[in-house]
Amino acid sequence: MFACLARQAIRKAGASPLNSAGYQASRAFATSGFPPPRLFDYETVTSNLTVGDAIESVEEAFKALAKGKVDVPMPMHIGIEESSVAGPGDCHIKGGYISATPTFTVKLACVSFYKNVEKNLPPGSGIFIVVNAITGAPLGVFQENRFMTDLRTGAAGAVAMKYCTNPDQEVVGFIGCGAIAKNMARAAAAVRSYKGVAFALEGAEDFAKEMSEELGVPFEIASTAKELCGKSDVIYTQTPGGAMVLEKDWLNPKGVTIIASGSDQPTKCEIPPDVLAASKYISDLTKQTSKVGELRSALLAGVMTEDDVHAELGEVVNGDKSGREGNEIIVVDLTGTGAQDAAIGQVAWDKLSQL
Repeated sequence: MFACLARQAIRKAGASPLNSAGYQASRAFATSGFPPPRLFDYETVTSNLTVGDAIESVEEAFKALAKGKVDVPMPMHIGIEESSVAGPGDCHIKGGYISATPTFTVKLACVSFYKNVEKNLPPGSGIFIVVNAITGAPLGVFQENRFMTDLRTGAAGAVAMKYCTNPDQEVVGFIGCGAIAKNMARAAAAVRSYKGVAFALEGAEDFAKEMSEELGVPFEIASTAKELCGKSDVIYTQTPGGAMVLEKDWLNPKGVTIIASGSDQPTKCEIPPDVLAASKYISDLTKQTSKVGELRSALLAGVMTEDDVHAELGEVVNGDKSGREGNEIIVVDLTGTGAQDAAIGQVAWDKLSQL
């Protein structure tokens, strides 16, 4: 009986439209009609893109974000626990689509794989996937290893400098002097000239020398973060985010703008809650900074609520909310948004696809 039913089922399946030649042809076309995405290796990416390429597009992305013209999901985080066969490490996935643009971007960033150092490999890596917004087909895969992420972070730092500081704020301090700090220094120089002060547990001298030679910016080295804070009108913080990097009593009494980019996950924090509470607080995206940014620690401490957020950066860019007014403390909390990733992804595709 079961054999008979099986034979009947096979005969019916053979007569089904799903097994027709036309269906099989259309199915093959649907799955194989797209060309493979182009692969851009790390050398190609790093030799053809600069932070200057990203500033205008990231500024426009913040404008669109504030107007609700960007689809930005919350970041995904995958924790890789240490074992005999894996980790430790973290994987972050971000992405976004800016309305009326021809591509969207998904980014995968792997960080904190510290065992890589034993193998003479960097602790982080990453790729951007730029996708055709008409067909949904991947156009390009960019092996950027956080280079494009650092560019778009630097570009956000330029936007914050442009809209949340005054021209008379001439002294710019950098706490943390790694790759992101270099892009922040370049981005700030694209906004206006300044005098630099650098402090880091290591690398401040090399950073100051390199940036001074590249940008023509005079730099001095501070012996402590406290010394740097007392001298600075604008402070960029870009450390691993494992500890607070300044105190309220250290800050310039004439007012200061702090542009913080070291916190992008719940375990990180650079700015003390009392500084946040005393500031005109500006987020890149409040729904994100409340979970993984500096705002999170102030909410947990009970010294702020989301109602205390003055603005998102795009609202200041659009002129809907104020930037600097008088001798105040401003904190700009940059956790990195999918809007920025979409912006730098579009720039990268436009430029590198022509190579």
